[in-house]
Formats: sequence, structure tokens, C-alpha cells
Amino acid sequence: MTAGLICVLSLALGACASTQGVEVQRETTQTFPATTLVQVLQQPPTQPFVRIAVLNAQAPAGTPLAQLLAQVQAKAAALGANAIVVQNLSQKVGGTLEYSPSGGQFSTTPSEIAPRLRAEAIRLAE
Repeated sequence: MTAGLICVLSLALGACASTQGVEVQRETTQTFPATTLVQVLQQPPTQPFVRIAVLNAQAPAGTPLAQLLAQVQAKAAALGANAIVVQNLSQKVGGTLEYSPSGGQFSTTPSEIAPRLRAEAIRLAE
């Protein structure tokens, strides 16, 4: 039982450790209380808002984009944002096509996505 619990915790911590930190560039000196819910937007809203910070995050290839997005949302919430306007800047990496002269066949290795996000943390006017 204990060994199983340790294994599960190790896997969970390993998944968390695979991403790098979220870089924060403050846009205002104004501070806001932390929030619990951060909306994810594709475009800036039409209603008034305050720009809090620009957040940049990236993770190694193969890391789920949802995991990186959750980190960005958590950082935005800590800054007092109630929404983020996200740009997905992820890129395909790897993937090769190799020819084997001895067998006369081609082999491929699949490419992976290296997730990278840029988000503007904002506070919507109430």
C-alpha cells in the first residue's frame, strides 16, 4: 500500500516538474487580490479591463498543453487576474525520415509538440 502511494506521488511530482516556470512581465504597478477563477479568452474582450501582466511559459516537447495552460492560469490568478488572453505559440519539433541502405526502406520518427504560451493577464471591470 505504502509503495503504491509513493509511486503515485512520484509520478504526480514528476509530471509537475516537467514544465518550466511562468515568466511574468508586469504591465501595471496596481495590485489586486488573488482570484480563484480565470477565464481563458482567444481575443481581448470588448468590455473595459486592466492589463496586469504578460505571461510567457514553455515546456519540453511532449508536455500536454493543458498542463502548461493550468500553470499560466494559476499564475494569473495569483496576480489578481480574472481572465487571460492566450496566444498558442507551440511548435512541432523532431520527426525524422531515415533511409536504410541495407534494407532499402525508409523509417520515420514522429514529431512532438513543444508547448509555448503567451498570455495577457487582465482584470475585467465589474
